[in-house]
Amino acid sequence: MANFKGHALPGSFFLLFGLWWSVKYPLQYLSQKLNKKSHRSYCFQRVDAIEGAIKIIFALIGMLAEQFVPDGPHLYLYSGENRDWVKLMNWQHTTMYLFYGLSGVVDVFTYTSQLVPQGLDRLMLSLAVFVEGCLFYYHVLHRPMLDQHIHSLLLIAIFSGACSIMLEVFLRDNIVLEMFRAGVTIIQGTWFWQIGVVLFQPWGGPMWDEKDHSNIMFLTMCFFWHWAAAVAVLAINYTLAYCCIQRSRRTSGEPYIGLGVRQQKLPNYFLVWEDSNNVLELFIQPLQFALVQQVSPMPTSFLGSALRGTFFFIFGLWWSVRYPLKYLRQKATAESQPSYGAHRAEVFEGAVKAFFALAGILVEQFIPAGPHLQLYSPKTHSWTHLTHWHYTTMYLFFLLSGIVDVVSHSPLRLPLGLDRLSLSMALFIEGLLFCFHGYHDAELDQHLYSLLAMAIFAGALCVFLEVFLRDHIILETLRTSLFLLQGSWLWQIGFVLSPPWGGPGWDPTDHSNFTFLTMCFCWHYAAALAVLAANSAASHCCNRSCQLKFGDIDVELDCGVCARRGNKRSSGALLPESPLDDK
Repeated sequence: MANFKGHALPGSFFLLFGLWWSVKYPLQYLSQKLNKKSHRSYCFQRVDAIEGAIKIIFALIGMLAEQFVPDGPHLYLYSGENRDWVKLMNWQHTTMYLFYGLSGVVDVFTYTSQLVPQGLDRLMLSLAVFVEGCLFYYHVLHRPMLDQHIHSLLLIAIFSGACSIMLEVFLRDNIVLEMFRAGVTIIQGTWFWQIGVVLFQPWGGPMWDEKDHSNIMFLTMCFFWHWAAAVAVLAINYTLAYCCIQRSRRTSGEPYIGLGVRQQKLPNYFLVWEDSNNVLELFIQPLQFALVQQVSPMPTSFLGSALRGTFFFIFGLWWSVRYPLKYLRQKATAESQPSYGAHRAEVFEGAVKAFFALAGILVEQFIPAGPHLQLYSPKTHSWTHLTHWHYTTMYLFFLLSGIVDVVSHSPLRLPLGLDRLSLSMALFIEGLLFCFHGYHDAELDQHLYSLLAMAIFAGALCVFLEVFLRDHIILETLRTSLFLLQGSWLWQIGFVLSPPWGGPGWDPTDHSNFTFLTMCFCWHYAAALAVLAANSAASHCCNRSCQLKFGDIDVELDCGVCARRGNKRSSGALLPESPLDDK
């Protein structure tokens, strides 16, 4: 249905499933971890079968609504009188619901029959999400620019969800993938509502200007605010699930918590059923604005590029020393698990990351020419300083990544790999923000940032692989080199677009400048690799020198801790304080 209701209906379906999964999977993970069980209980398997049945019901409701609304096709695909197709948009939506209905059927058979192969339910769900993405990709061709853009942002959540679910076929019951699936499902739900509000204005008011590029910049940023809200919902529900389990553990010994079922470890009887119905109230307030004029792109500030470049370069330099030392120590002591000092270093890194990101947000908002938290100007009827808001959104996700780093080593029992997933998500969103930046006809700006996007997306993929290949020195080395490259190239962008010493700028019409900058980008990466090699060699020499001088002392640059081999409970002193030890 090409109206607001046609977008609100699937949005509600996705939102309900996303919220449900954001509660179900933390409860399942924490209860299994608390009871030290590797297999799923009968309660959760029964809930999965019920999920499949609900999915079938929702899909049937969607197909019936698409076909039998007053202006629907009523099961007619082709009109012989007019010699034309009948309501193909409704038929596309019906096809999407059909595949989700098939996914629900496979869910029911998977958990009610032993003959269905394990993983077939995830494969069918991944196929349904992929079909949805393909239908929407060809759904908006030859449509207005704003319509195409707002649906293309939805494709990001759809295809990332399809890839995540495909990984679940082989990595069954992986809490990181399950939480990621819940998050992108919530995003799909809220963004469907956002599409309906933007394109159809259900509460009245002026329509959005489909040719205004500032609207596209705002919607790109708004999409990632939806993403941040989904992450916040996941964090809140995970915390509530943890508190619920801890409270039940204190009151009932060692409970086992299912979804609505609470058991105590006593033979052959169950205790009470508890209702856990969560009521979600969704308030959507439309943004009122009039038609605005085309705005020119805001020039890049040298200090802004230098600030962002310094942020990435400092982390790259730190990792170029820390990871080689950690690898050499683990290789020398044959330890597979990170030490206590490594955990402290990651907490310290997360705190520094959060501090830098918060400083970046404050700088972008409260410099004299900044927006000062004002997004829309009622006087000029236009968005205010969207470039600053773009960078604020980028810093916001790195702030969330830093918070996850710190909380990952707290008693909250966050899943292993969630810190890497949050960093990968922050990099991925940074790259997309630069891709949809307001370049207009500034080809030189677009070329510089497209080179930067290559390093960003490569780093995002590398960090995502670290979710499953933890403490892999090759991936850590590649991530370090890409952060060094990002840092130095952001400084280069500042020098090219906003020369701090003044003088004539670079000629954007000279193609030789593009050729040189492409070559210069490769030189930056060569320099990053040289810095990485030099710091790795220095770390090796430092570690070897420490072994020769102190024998059983290993160097570990984890917040200044130098640990003694074989002593797992290090006191944190650099050298043994006992006068009987040979220093």
